Amino acid sequence: MNKKMYFSTGEFAKLAGVSKHTLFYYDEIGLFSPEIKNRENGYRYYSAAQLEVLDVIYVLRELDMTLEEIQEYMQNRTPEQFLQLFRHEEQIISDRIKHLKSVKNWITEKSKLIHQNLQKDLDEITIRQEPQRYLVERSVKENDDRAWAKAIGKLWDYCMEHGIKSAYPIGYRQEKEDIEQGVFDNYHVFYQMLDTKPKKIGYSIREAGNYLCAYHKGSWKNVGETYSRMLQYAKEHELILGGYFYEDGVLDSLTVQEEKDYVCRISCQVEKMK
Repeated sequence: MNKKMYFSTGEFAKLAGVSKHTLFYYDEIGLFSPEIKNRENGYRYYSAAQLEVLDVIYVLRELDMTLEEIQEYMQNRTPEQFLQLFRHEEQIISDRIKHLKSVKNWITEKSKLIHQNLQKDLDEITIRQEPQRYLVERSVKENDDRAWAKAIGKLWDYCMEHGIKSAYPIGYRQEKEDIEQGVFDNYHVFYQMLDTKPKKIGYSIREAGNYLCAYHKGSWKNVGETYSRMLQYAKEHELILGGYFYEDGVLDSLTVQEEKDYVCRISCQVEKMK
């Protein structure tokens, strides 16, 4: 053996940028073995040409192939198999890029929403011009936590199946008639709100227009206090309100630790102003 043409395990590991342990493991599972094994002293020697083979293995690892898949490919590789493999991996990478872009957009929009609402005076009641939005709605007849959690989970799954990832948390709709009668916990309809029209799924429209808006901080059990303030404001300013109030989370368990710090935004369309 001409030692000038071969490298010891340590030398080869340094050249390839891997650990000796990795080379030993690859040899153990039959994925990548030294070109020469000295039976007398147990020394292992790798050739310079094997750097290219190891590079192929690392390219395939970058594509998230398992060691078993890599081993199968390496033992049966052909130009045709290589092209088929890359077509498959190209689709996986395209899907991953699409997903990452969706996550990036969600982070951007979520950050924008939180930042905007942090600038608001939580004690102020205002009338604001709102754009048209789209609601993917569901309803629950039962009024217990288990039924709600199950229904919300189904809505999340449904939205994910259709490529919908909204920056808005799940919102809740209340009937104006209930609110005016002092019933603040008759929840039946919830929704995922979107800024753009969804494709190939059913939705309702929250129309553009003037909305009476207020913020509620703390437990939903005290939400009646905020509703009462809104009704008083509407009475004093002679506002005719639409048929629904909408509760949209601003700060929830995703951003704060305690329920006393939760914030939701309550709005109701103003049909007529003085």
